[in-house]
Amino acid sequence: MAPVYLFTGFLDSGKTTLIKDTLNDPGFMEGTDRTLIICLEQGEVSYDEKFLDEHNTFIEFLDASTELTEEKMHELDTIYHPDQVFIEYNGTESVSETLLNGMPSFWPLVQILTTVDATTFEIYINAMRSMLFEQLRWSDTIIVNRCTEDMSGSMLRGNIKAINKRAQIYYEGAFGEPVNLKNGLLPFDLNADVIDISDDDYGLWYMDAVEDPRKYDGKEIIIRGMYAENIPGYNQTFILGRRAMVCCAQDTSLCGLTVTNVKIWEMKIGDWVEVQGKLKVIPMEGGGETVVLYADRIARYEKPAEEYVTFS
Repeated sequence: MAPVYLFTGFLDSGKTTLIKDTLNDPGFMEGTDRTLIICLEQGEVSYDEKFLDEHNTFIEFLDASTELTEEKMHELDTIYHPDQVFIEYNGTESVSETLLNGMPSFWPLVQILTTVDATTFEIYINAMRSMLFEQLRWSDTIIVNRCTEDMSGSMLRGNIKAINKRAQIYYEGAFGEPVNLKNGLLPFDLNADVIDISDDDYGLWYMDAVEDPRKYDGKEIIIRGMYAENIPGYNQTFILGRRAMVCCAQDTSLCGLTVTNVKIWEMKIGDWVEVQGKLKVIPMEGGGETVVLYADRIARYEKPAEEYVTFS
C-alpha cells in the first residue's frame, strides 16, 4: 500500500519546490525507499535526473487528470512498486472525483497540500475566486509562500479560512523561511471596557475569535449582524452572523456567533440587530472551544450597504 499526497496550486505557485523540499526532509522520508511522482503540470522548476536518482524517485508525466484512472494507477503500481506517491496536479483543474472518493485501496489519498503565491493571492481572490476556491476547498495543508513582512496576514488568513476553515496554514518567505506577517494590529481595542466591532471589522474579529476564543473570554462587546438561524430546543438563543463569499455571490458561508439571553420571539430570521453583552468561552461537542455572547441589550439595526464579510 502506497499513501498518496496530492499537491495543488496555480502554475509556478511552488508545487515542485514543495515536493523537492519534502523529498529532502529526512524526517518525512524515514522508512520510505521508493517514491513515484505523477506530474500533470510542468512549471519553471523541474526535476533533474541526478536529483531523482539520489532520492530513488521516479516520475511519470500525464496530460490530464482524466488519464489517472484506477487502471492507470494499477499499471504504475506494478511498474514502480512505490512506497509513496506524489501527484503534482494541474492548478486549472478541479480535484477529480476519482481522487477525492474513488482511490483504490492500494493507493489511499492521505493528504492534500496546496501552495499559494502570496504576491498574486489578492489578484486571484478578486479576479479568479472560483478557480482558487477549487484549489483550496479540499486542502488539509495550505502553504502560503513568497510572503514579505509588509503583507497582511489577516487578509490572507481570512480569505482562505472563508473557503476552508479546517485547513492548517503555513506562511513562508521567498526561500522557505518562516516570516512574521503584518497581521496589522486588530482594528479595535481588545483592552477597551467595551469592544465595539464595526461592520467592516466583523470578519477580522470573527476569524480571530475562532482561532483564539480564550482571548475574548469575559470581554464586553458590541457586535452587529443578521438573525441567521434558530437553535432547536432553545427559546432564548439564536445564531447571529454575516456571510462571507466563498466562491461567488451564490456560494457563501455563515460566520456565525451564538447569542443567548434574548427574546427571540420578538425577532424573525433575516432581521439585522445590534447586540451588546459579555462573551464566554464554552467547550464544543467533539472538542475545541468557542465563544457565546450573553446579551444585555439588543436593538434593531439597519442592514449595511455591504453585507458580505471582508477580511482586510
